[in-house]
Amino acid sequence: MRLNLSACAAALSAPALLTVLWAAPATAQMGPPKLDQNGDGKVLYTEYRTANVDKTLQTLDSDKNGQVSRAEFDKIAGMARTFGGARAEAAMSQLWRTTDSNGDGSMSRSELETASKRRFDVADSNRDGALDKTEVAAMRQRQRAATGN
Repeated sequence: MRLNLSACAAALSAPALLTVLWAAPATAQMGPPKLDQNGDGKVLYTEYRTANVDKTLQTLDSDKNGQVSRAEFDKIAGMARTFGGARAEAAMSQLWRTTDSNGDGSMSRSELETASKRRFDVADSNRDGALDKTEVAAMRQRQRAATGN
């Protein structure tokens, strides 16, 4: 299977997939998306949303209709399964279930933003409206634990 690295790197905004592909074989050499876009040492929700919602739509919405269909999502979920096995596949299934909140078979921008904000709020343990390095590290550790990587 030939891997399109730029598409994979951009697709890493899907949180459960992030950890799966970060832990991929060294040949892939992909890292997490840069959350702190302005380099000030903290991640505001606007930065987090860009790395999650905007990149997810940009990468996965292949027909550019403003939402991610199940078929579009399953392409990435298959990659997660390839790299991360059953736990990664389960994490992707959970991501789908919690993001497609109305069960219509697609993830709208609104649903992606709601899910992204929920993850951000969980990660913001001190409730100051920004993620510091410790909070980002803890969030990524939880993601790795969820996918078994």
